[in-house]
Amino acid sequence: MKVLIFSLLLVLGTLTTGWAQDCLGFSMKTGMSYQMSTYNAKDKLTGVMSYRVNDVRKEGGATLVDMTVQVQDEKGKTQPPYTIRYTCKGDELLADLSGALQGMQTAMKDAQLKMKSNSIVYPASYSVGQKLADGQIEADFLTNGTTMMEMNMTMVNRQVEGKESITTPAGTFDTYKVASDMNFTNRTMGIPIRGNMRVVSYRAPNQLLDIKSETFNKNGKLMGYTLLTKVN
Repeated sequence: MKVLIFSLLLVLGTLTTGWAQDCLGFSMKTGMSYQMSTYNAKDKLTGVMSYRVNDVRKEGGATLVDMTVQVQDEKGKTQPPYTIRYTCKGDELLADLSGALQGMQTAMKDAQLKMKSNSIVYPASYSVGQKLADGQIEADFLTNGTTMMEMNMTMVNRQVEGKESITTPAGTFDTYKVASDMNFTNRTMGIPIRGNMRVVSYRAPNQLLDIKSETFNKNGKLMGYTLLTKVN
């Protein structure tokens, strides 16, 4: 579940393969890769997420970026890869994270995934004090037509709280600090499990992924964080 939450945070015409396309002011092309590393509150490595751009293409007035994500846990065991899609259109970046749920679908034998809502949007530019639109991911897992599990996650009160220079193994970045409240409810056979967290992301206007993301519990205690550790 922790890997899934970090994955979700990340915690968003035709084209000849390999050509570069513009995405909110920066160039994306097939073969580009990124690495995000997750740590617990005591700075112990708990997992690595490797991203690779598989396809970049134009459709209408939008640029579509398809990425494969490979998750490796702290023991080096890899999970089945999944695909996420980013859509750049106008001055917004939409992250489609439905692929991140495929790992849960694989773990639930004969389960079918039904997405009900999937929306989290990032703007092309940021300013301190700016308020961002709420995000939501809602899905059902069904077996033989019967709903076995319901998942609902919302990100509300999203606001740019400040600017900060962040240094990671991938370099030093001038970022905007975006804070939000994450609320989630999982229902298994009708039994609810609820949780609330505070998520703080540090985003650079010229990067697709978060430079850093921190997760805090409802009491404000740090639970873990992710860092952008490689960019190729």
